[in-house]
Amino acid sequence: MATEIVLMPDADGSGDVIEFCVEIGDKIAAGDSVVVIESDKASMEVPSSIEGTVVEWLVGMGDSIEKGCPLAKIEISGDAIIKESTEAASPSAVAVAPSVAAEQMVLMPDAGGKGDVIEFFVQPGDSFAEGDMLLLVESDKAAMEIPAPFSGSVIALVAELGQTVEEGAVLIKALKNAESNSVEAVLVETQEAAPPAAVAASISAISSHSLGSSSPVINTGQVYAGPATRKLARELGVDLAKVKGAGKRARILKEDVKQFVKQQMFQVSKVTDVVSSGIPAIPSVDFSKYGEVDTQNLSGIAKATSSHMTRCWLNIPHVTLFDEVDITDLDAFRATINPELYGLQKKPTILPFIIMIVAKALRKHPQFNASLHADGEQIIYKDYVHIGVAVDTPAGLVVPVIRDADKKSVSELTLELAELAKKANERKLKVDDMQGGCFTVSSLGASGGVGFTPIINGPEVAILGVARADIKPSWDGEAFIPRKQLPLCLSFDHRVVNGADAGRFMAMINQCLSKIGNTLL
Repeated sequence: MATEIVLMPDADGSGDVIEFCVEIGDKIAAGDSVVVIESDKASMEVPSSIEGTVVEWLVGMGDSIEKGCPLAKIEISGDAIIKESTEAASPSAVAVAPSVAAEQMVLMPDAGGKGDVIEFFVQPGDSFAEGDMLLLVESDKAAMEIPAPFSGSVIALVAELGQTVEEGAVLIKALKNAESNSVEAVLVETQEAAPPAAVAASISAISSHSLGSSSPVINTGQVYAGPATRKLARELGVDLAKVKGAGKRARILKEDVKQFVKQQMFQVSKVTDVVSSGIPAIPSVDFSKYGEVDTQNLSGIAKATSSHMTRCWLNIPHVTLFDEVDITDLDAFRATINPELYGLQKKPTILPFIIMIVAKALRKHPQFNASLHADGEQIIYKDYVHIGVAVDTPAGLVVPVIRDADKKSVSELTLELAELAKKANERKLKVDDMQGGCFTVSSLGASGGVGFTPIINGPEVAILGVARADIKPSWDGEAFIPRKQLPLCLSFDHRVVNGADAGRFMAMINQCLSKIGNTLL
């Protein structure tokens, strides 16, 4: 068995040995820490540049050491890497060092907010190419596929199913493909041009190259973090003992500290929301005392909807105006439509007609196409008409937005509604698909009741609820005749819209739906 000596690297000064990380007889890999030294600037772990078994310490506790000082004797097998002087290596052999595959972390990209991991498309050992979809993350608004930022293979899945992740969170540990073939294959090509000693030296150079890329770490108890990370933690007042490290050997990175702070701020904001609302929380109840229960986690979309609706209900003074619209003539008109003439698969429902008429009403009544500024002292009027449509999906309620609805025909609205509904049910809606809405339409369809109070989708100032149409008797001056009546429910923000405005807005919708020809005026 051959032995090698682990030397003290350039640590920007001298230091004293304050801890041994391994014991005599322990097997270590290249990169594993062997001792901890404390310099005049910081504490630092010293990693091994070779793989083998520790057979002898060449320093003692408290010894002062400098660059190049021998630290430990490592026994290596004949098949392992033999460290030789890099001076004996040919230039072509040493030049392969940068082509080594390296461990990389796949991080959560900027997706407009946090989300929950709901599905992995790869498993440890799987290879992937740059751009391949690695996992599915469900944000507070949509499900998003996270692509691979590079080509490589999966080492481990760091994030867990159901875990909430934010921008910068570590999702997957992977081995990034080198720009050329593996080290072994490249070295085979150079063996003819270089003697065995040169080949061994090139491998040693590669190990040194990898070693140089690792940053020093501090070990205080069970906390592993570098000086820069500790400085950031001190500035932010973070107890590193409470931070979970995502680096090698659970080393705490600066990103971990930032992620910890974000999580703490989110928890504080949740408590603050409850306290500032002035409403006591509903006490927790152990329902299992009364019988069997099945507890399931809410989806990310469902949790976001719950939080958003609570904010809207608590912050917006709601008033709801109810009306019934005679849509008998509109139904008769729909029956005459030949869908093939307009590129449709079937006759349009009532919904695209409602969206078209609401879009026209928003142009005529701009106070409904506005938002109250966050300071409560300004009103923002919008010169565009984007209408959101509430869609019920297995994962929860989502509101995709039809842009420039006032410029689209009924057939165009019908096609876009079908496309958005399909994307919603397949969890393929993007964040952009659900942003920028001016007004929302929420239809309960045939299963709906005779009326309801829809919650305004802030920062919008109004929402139109559509219940179930039904045949009812209507007096024509001489007799009661059957007519199809559609219940409408307009909720509006009373800080921006008054009752008279709401009455005129609803009257226009009523007139256009009951006499579809009025939409031409």
